[in-house]
Amino acid sequence: MNLSDLENKRLAVWGMGKEGAETIRFLWSHFPGKPLILIDREIPENIPDDGPMHFIREDDLDKKTINFDVVIKSPGISLYHPHVKYLKDHHVTVTSATNIWFAQPRRGKVIAITGSNGKSTSCALLDHILKGLNHTVELGGNIGKPLLSLETDADYYIAELSSYQTADLCYARGCMPDIAVLLNLFPEHIQWHQTHAQYYIDKYNLIRAGAGAVILNHTDPLTTEKKPKISGAHWFNDPEGIHINEGHINEGYIQFGEKRLGDITDITLLGRHNHENICAALTVCQILGFDLTECFKLAATYPGLPHRLENLGLIKGRTYINDSISTTPEATIAALKCFEGRAVTLLIGGQDRQQDFTALALYIKHHPEINIITSYETGPKISMALEASGVTSYVAQAVGLEDGVKCAQKITPKGGIILLSPAAPSYDGFKNYEHRGETFKLFSQNTLS
Repeated sequence: MNLSDLENKRLAVWGMGKEGAETIRFLWSHFPGKPLILIDREIPENIPDDGPMHFIREDDLDKKTINFDVVIKSPGISLYHPHVKYLKDHHVTVTSATNIWFAQPRRGKVIAITGSNGKSTSCALLDHILKGLNHTVELGGNIGKPLLSLETDADYYIAELSSYQTADLCYARGCMPDIAVLLNLFPEHIQWHQTHAQYYIDKYNLIRAGAGAVILNHTDPLTTEKKPKISGAHWFNDPEGIHINEGHINEGYIQFGEKRLGDITDITLLGRHNHENICAALTVCQILGFDLTECFKLAATYPGLPHRLENLGLIKGRTYINDSISTTPEATIAALKCFEGRAVTLLIGGQDRQQDFTALALYIKHHPEINIITSYETGPKISMALEASGVTSYVAQAVGLEDGVKCAQKITPKGGIILLSPAAPSYDGFKNYEHRGETFKLFSQNTLS
């Protein structure tokens, strides 16, 4: 939606989080003094006072006279919220800051990345590579910096997009990404999307909408099952594309077709899943025409993001690993694979999003060196899955993260690993996964003898 489409419309902003506040700033920077309507659950403490603002409580939307033409919805508000239908039935256009950003003019190329797992790491990794090649890069979206706050004079724009942002993505008048990447698909976010099938459809919207080039994962079961009919798609993890030469998890090398790009042992990031993220990032570089050997060298030096297999160090003989970002069973399996053969105590559990823990339980069954401490909403469900799969490892239920860390310290031998990889979201006990990870860091310092 272009600015010209908004200039003479009556506008409302729904949601006063980081993105909502940036949307208001953006609108008033282009339309000084324009009256705006703010919709939220409660009157926010940080309500802007730079222009005329009228507040409507979210629960009262269907009780008020609709006196606006366009509502710009924050990502956390479900597209399937009953009030969204109510607004559309009253001929209100519902759009997003993401759609507005895509419609704005900018100098450089846009690379949009989504996926159930790995999108933040892949975006930050690509940012690291492109900056290492002396390009100016703007990175934003779901990774933390609102898209509307990005500068407009960069060589490249990397947009991390969640399923909340891709669900209603509509590229206005040909303003589509130059490269769109779908890393993988796993069951997620059922509260927002209502069904897993709808979640997959909403994820696919990024590549369905007509990007310049599309990159897909050749070994992702759900991606290949859906068989997207996209002419000229580029596939990573494909023997003809950029892929990992098979071998032990920490051995082998990455190659493009038959050309060897670099050794796995040179890569700082742990885990095959992160090596696959490197393959995805290098596929972007290949499309952009960069020297892939040089790009691999830069990728190999990338240290990773906080809360993603973050090594907190050796504390009284035990290594603490903060993997709070792992909110799916598949992500936790990927984390566990990094430490095969070592004594691991896994802290697991979080908000219930109707995920299936069977595959995770079967993995643990075949790796009896893993002990498990469950907690939070999914704790009982995980314990049941472990029991049903015949897991013989030590399994305990904790009342929360602090109790779980104390229990882990008691049962983990010196030289072992205490791994927070919850396989579930954090919202039943924390503000977000960052809050959960930072709390784990604090508890890890309060060690038992």
